[in-house]
Amino acid sequence: MQTPHIPRPETALFIQKPANFHAQAIQQNFSGGIPEARQPPAVPGNGYHVTSEEVQSGLGGLQRDPYATVASPFERDRFGTQSMPGAFAQGDHDFPPYDLLYGLVDLFFKHIYPWCPILHRQTTLNALFGESTLDEADRILLHAIVATTLRFSVDQRLTQEKRARYHQTSKEKVLLYSIENSSVKSLQALVILSLDVVGCSNGPPGWNLLALITRSVVQLGLSMEIYSPMVSPQYASIYTLRAVVLSEPKDWIEEESRRRLFWMIYVLDRYATVATAFEFALDEKEIDRRLPCRDDLFTRNAPVETRWFHTSSRSDYSMNRPENLGSFSYYVEILGILSRIHNFLKKPVDITSLADVEKWQSEYRELDNAIEQWKYNLPPEYGNSAHVFSGPAMSKNLNSGLVMLHAAFHT
Repeated sequence: MQTPHIPRPETALFIQKPANFHAQAIQQNFSGGIPEARQPPAVPGNGYHVTSEEVQSGLGGLQRDPYATVASPFERDRFGTQSMPGAFAQGDHDFPPYDLLYGLVDLFFKHIYPWCPILHRQTTLNALFGESTLDEADRILLHAIVATTLRFSVDQRLTQEKRARYHQTSKEKVLLYSIENSSVKSLQALVILSLDVVGCSNGPPGWNLLALITRSVVQLGLSMEIYSPMVSPQYASIYTLRAVVLSEPKDWIEEESRRRLFWMIYVLDRYATVATAFEFALDEKEIDRRLPCRDDLFTRNAPVETRWFHTSSRSDYSMNRPENLGSFSYYVEILGILSRIHNFLKKPVDITSLADVEKWQSEYRELDNAIEQWKYNLPPEYGNSAHVFSGPAMSKNLNSGLVMLHAAFHT
């Protein structure tokens, strides 16, 4: 019996075929394999490698990413246990081909996650490519990933027309679903999409998305910890009538994912507003959150506690836990100082009044001391801006955290 056609990992993860990978070997070991003309160029650092001996043996030899414990869908296909999950039916033209789709998710964690670290890699792969059927919320999240990562794919099947069609379809589905549904996953999808829209446009397209996102995050209660005194104030008032929409997180990963989702929305709101004369959509009075933890702790599912974000209502924010903080944490902190500077610059000053001038100078010195103290307290691996451009492999291993921190500091 002829072996059925199967998706190839070389296409999904853009692995360059070895030098002795001939068409004859393809026909002999993988009947119906990808033609040579459709093999895209290699993209380094994708977490998989195929040797020539493994290819000729017909096994493919996938060496798994240590953080991705979900079984690769292509491994299941090769052993004949599952040709294609039910969520990705052959007639579903909203998504790219299944192997290409898996590659796009892989590209998301390479190129988008360092700037938008809101998804847990292992949990996301399990949800999108596991055994269970995708629910609608997961499909919308996948649409957001597709719309954002299409530009990074070098697969030759993605013509200009197909890229435009997939992008437009995915973008429209995310927007329509998020308007009618308010949930953590719909917000995650909107944030990923808004990162793409804000980065490619000026003005209303990004503002409209951020307006929807910033109100939703407050209404869902994501702007404060579940045990924050702001959730249930000591004294009864109309403020106590806030609805508790979300259930408690099932585990620490879900709790930290919600925390990171809020802080990413905070980052987008600050950068969209700081160059204008507008007010921030997320008021400091609505915020009572701990800082996000280090990325490696989040990836390894190592529950830790971090210090509180500095606000006027939080007196214990200075509790120091530097061992649990990473670049995203310090990035949030300096944007908090940048927010105070933005509000400071908006205040009118009567330069003919000595009292007004002295008050302005006092507040200026206070903000200057705050930003210098933040810089002084940075760990050595983040505090030296020379690290951004040092090293022979600088172009290959540029740390996005260092870029964000020092760009915000010098702003």
